[in-house]
Amino acid sequence: MLSDDTASSVPMNIVHGSYGQLVLFLVLNVWPSHFGLPLLLLVIFSSKNIQRHPTFINLCIAFIIVGIMSSSLLLYAGKLIGPEPSKMLCLFQASLLYGMPPLTSTAAFTLVFQMFLVIQAAYRGKEYRDQDHAGRLWAMILFPYLFFFVSVIVTAVVGASMPENISRNRRFFYCSVESLALTNALTIFAAIALFMTLITEACTVYILCKRWVALKRNDTTLGWTIELSLPLRILGFGLYIIVAMSLSLLSIKSPSSPVPDLVIAAAASVVMIIFGTQTDILRALRFWSKPSSDYDHAQKHGITYDEADMKPPPVPPKP
Repeated sequence: MLSDDTASSVPMNIVHGSYGQLVLFLVLNVWPSHFGLPLLLLVIFSSKNIQRHPTFINLCIAFIIVGIMSSSLLLYAGKLIGPEPSKMLCLFQASLLYGMPPLTSTAAFTLVFQMFLVIQAAYRGKEYRDQDHAGRLWAMILFPYLFFFVSVIVTAVVGASMPENISRNRRFFYCSVESLALTNALTIFAAIALFMTLITEACTVYILCKRWVALKRNDTTLGWTIELSLPLRILGFGLYIIVAMSLSLLSIKSPSSPVPDLVIAAAASVVMIIFGTQTDILRALRFWSKPSSDYDHAQKHGITYDEADMKPPPVPPKP
């Protein structure tokens, strides 16, 4: 049973942060989860001309969960500074936050893996159809949340069994549970997900390079039916997640600097910058602007712009 009178034996202020860094941490978590990402999803769902894969929607929802249900709890409770929060509140936040690495790393991997499947199919001159792989699609959607809930439950059980190891000041920005076994398990799981993401990105880059070499040789035997703007954005985001999560895992093992926590807190903002600045998103946000005649023709005939160079396909001559 948790008791606020339990003496805490965990080290205090392991992460050395300032009040300004605490404010920055909150801003990086609050603005995308409460405003930016919900707006992005609203634009996607409300526009008939914008289509995004469910794995991308999943990624946005994952960061909304992280920002609203986890990182902002102490802000809602008014316990960011001052006396320690109650053990119950602190364990609740710690449990949700310890579910963050499995959730976000797995969601990022599924997005990168989906991109790899599409590019691999296009390289072979085929079209990747989700309806042909319904089981795989549902697994990619549900597994991040399964791993999240398992991590939350395990952390709650571990924390409840050793309430003296629950503390906010230990990690400065948020509550944590000092448990070497729990930390090692989360680190290993997230490291595996990041390694799989890295391998998938490497395989994707290899395919793109092979295609580029074939084009240089004027080899027309290889099919290619997709544009590269979105895949390149996903590759860039995947690389950022690998670096950010690696820093986060390092901070869990050897906490001292606030930089890793701030870098991973910026991940949702990076999502907004990378994916919220795509041509179709910006065009939907400029709802008062009249589309060009070329754009009207493209939409009428089901043609999409090549976002890599912002150049619409030529309009066929009238008969």
